[in-house]
Amino acid sequence: MHAQKLSSTSRSAANLRVFEMIPPFSSLLKPRLLPWLFLPGGVLALVAQSWPELARALVYDRSAIIAGEWWRMWTGNFVHFGWVHFALDTGLYFLIGWALVYRYRWWLNVGWLVLMPLAVTTTIFVFDADMIRYGGLSGANVGWLVMLAFLGWQQSWRDWFWPVFLGIHVAELIYEARLGGRGGGMIKFDDPNIRVATLAHIGGAAFGIVLWGVVNLLRKHVLTPEAAADDAAEKRRAENRKGRAGA
Repeated sequence: MHAQKLSSTSRSAANLRVFEMIPPFSSLLKPRLLPWLFLPGGVLALVAQSWPELARALVYDRSAIIAGEWWRMWTGNFVHFGWVHFALDTGLYFLIGWALVYRYRWWLNVGWLVLMPLAVTTTIFVFDADMIRYGGLSGANVGWLVMLAFLGWQQSWRDWFWPVFLGIHVAELIYEARLGGRGGGMIKFDDPNIRVATLAHIGGAAFGIVLWGVVNLLRKHVLTPEAAADDAAEKRRAENRKGRAGA
């Protein structure tokens, strides 16, 4: 009985180690690594969704921006057109936040939290004068997914986690486009005049590639101590596997 209990404990410990090796899930075991920097954006999105008057003051509105209400270029990303739209975008936003806060230093997270939404809306403002209103985090989410997928592939072509999320998101956008881009798929808009903003996702993806380049340029300077330790441990494991294979 004692031996069986010991074996069960060993299996539990092994399962826990496997769990800890898979960001962003590992951050659940370390509360200080939860995406606190992403929390204000999530709260803003929830309040805007619950308070229509505030949403109207924050949504990307081209004519209002031209009139001087420049804050809408950033806040518009946190306004959503319906609760399903809000839940899908904000849920993915927090999942991405877990990975980013786990791996990268606070100042880099603050930087792309400010710049990614602006990259999305600037793309719309410059290249799509016919888009009067825009809202949602999906453009920014696509940008971060592209960056995470590229960084994962750079380490190992077997890294499937973020590429799968990116693929699902792109597949949904294609499906939406085939349905006319009016929210006929998983995304349910509460306004029939709202369409899926393909250009926003292109702008986010382009800026995600830029951020991938920035992370590579700065390299170890942007990693948290936890991420640096994980990378060093993974490098040692790879060297050990290579040594055993050679032997």
